Amino acid sequence: MTDSVRPKRGRPSTRHARRREEMLKTAAGVFAERGFHGASMRDIAARLGVRQAAIYYYFPSKTAILEAICREGITAFVERLGAISAAALPSEEKLRRAIRAHLEPLLEQRFYVHAFLYLRRDLPKSVRRPLDAQAHAYEALWRTMIEEGQRGGSIAGDIDPRLATLAILGMCNTVARWSRPAAEFGLDRVAGEFARLVAHGLFGAPGERPARHRHPARS
Repeated sequence: MTDSVRPKRGRPSTRHARRREEMLKTAAGVFAERGFHGASMRDIAARLGVRQAAIYYYFPSKTAILEAICREGITAFVERLGAISAAALPSEEKLRRAIRAHLEPLLEQRFYVHAFLYLRRDLPKSVRRPLDAQAHAYEALWRTMIEEGQRGGSIAGDIDPRLATLAILGMCNTVARWSRPAAEFGLDRVAGEFARLVAHGLFGAPGERPARHRHPARS
């Protein structure tokens, strides 16, 4: 490759960035299907329809690919939640937006999220440590929002913010493993139902009369 077409270090071309993103997306799908150890660079190259050498131009190893997938996934989560947490909004609205922001990648980029949730443990400790730190920072943002709601009186003060955070994230993260793709329900429906469940529970606020919904009979 000549210098005129080789992407400069630190300033990748748009074409280079698109190709890199395509490789990450494809690799995430292969990892989800076969697991990190069960997948090979040959498998990823075959799915892309390229030679293995083409992948090595972008990534030196399979480990580097998984690291990039995990890093891009968690960084986006933290940035979105940080913006929501800093917004001047009522606590309930923040939680609604936070749940939607967490679910959106699970529906639209679920292989990326699957890799971060279930495959990052296959990375070397030195690589995994900063990813784990970002995950802890993400959970801390959730706890901060819940504690803020408790101070304002909109969230019950006897709820443990750490347990509440783990419960919300655990519920949302299961979407990545649903046998029926969550996309069939649609982001609006899943996010709305989850937010309502977190805010009001199965029985609603005291004194509320649950609305009755009629579900069509299954054929």
